Amino acid sequence: MIYLDNAATTNYKPQTVIDAVTECITKYPFNPNRGGSKHSLELQQKIYDTRRKLSLLYNNDSDNHVVFTAGCTAALNLAILGNARKGHIILTATEHNSVLRPVMQLERKGYAEVSVAEPNENGEITVDELSKYVRKDTYMLCVSHSSNVTGQMQSIAEIGLFAKRHNIILLVDCAQSVGYVPLDMKRCNVDLVAIGAHKGLHAVQGVGALIFNENAVPRPITFGGTGTESHLYYQPSTVPDSLESGTLPCPAIIGMSAGIDYWLENWKQNRQNILETQNIILEGLKNIEGVTVYSKPNYSGITSFNVRKLDSGAVADELAQKYDIVTRGGLQCAPLMHKWLNTTEQGIVRTSVSCVTTKNECYSLLNSIEAIAKKGV
Repeated sequence: MIYLDNAATTNYKPQTVIDAVTECITKYPFNPNRGGSKHSLELQQKIYDTRRKLSLLYNNDSDNHVVFTAGCTAALNLAILGNARKGHIILTATEHNSVLRPVMQLERKGYAEVSVAEPNENGEITVDELSKYVRKDTYMLCVSHSSNVTGQMQSIAEIGLFAKRHNIILLVDCAQSVGYVPLDMKRCNVDLVAIGAHKGLHAVQGVGALIFNENAVPRPITFGGTGTESHLYYQPSTVPDSLESGTLPCPAIIGMSAGIDYWLENWKQNRQNILETQNIILEGLKNIEGVTVYSKPNYSGITSFNVRKLDSGAVADELAQKYDIVTRGGLQCAPLMHKWLNTTEQGIVRTSVSCVTTKNECYSLLNSIEAIAKKGV
């Protein structure tokens, strides 16, 4: 099998990640903050160490302002719903449904009004475009760091300065950039960052994190046991406990910690391989008659395209069933982006390489696409 759907979940898991998850399952099958045994305390320290790594990684203001969630979707929901108030929200046409749907739910319920900023011809969200939508009651701006459809990166430093100037909370969806492109929250004036562990960090599904500063501490949207202040009838107010009700996915968190270490130790060679293999696919597709390419070179390794007028889902199915190549067709849970690209009906075929993708795998994909372009599906 040739796996080119790493923007959904990376299939390569470093041995260090596997070992960390296995050790946690076998040596630390306990709950942090819910016992005084030696192993429980060791696990508690490992959880804290992971918070510390993420806080340092994104240059945040406090280790306690790192909250573990069930994934990037849960982190984005906590950021949006936990900071919701009457007013106006700006999001961009590049956003994933994990941003779009909670924001639109607020609009449906009458809590917020929503505006959508569109990219320019290069796929970039500009400050001039954002300026069109600012109102006196605008309180949040949601921006995807890297598009999950095309891989296009946004200039968060410029957008962050704009948000600060207008006293707007800036939420950045880093689902596709974590493990590929660093982000300095303080330098870029970012208030909230949402990540998942199972893509660029090469860890396992089931855990993500919301990293936030003092300007955007979210209210709880899930209530229950925290292992602390159990005498209270109401949710405690101390973070991160107030935002982490229930049993944490400890093996996944420890695996994410190992994934962070892997990123920091290997990012140079990993980035080089991603750039080289993505470029092979990108340039090769441009030379196949009937293929339309929507991506540019990017650090997330994403290249999206269509073959003539063929349905993208049918092309992805043909690649999987006939050539054993895994890609992603359809709308990639980003309908606004497809509306902007005018691909809502056809969708897009998305390929996404990883640090272990080989050049031969890329050439096999190109040969398969060429055959499909000639014969159809």
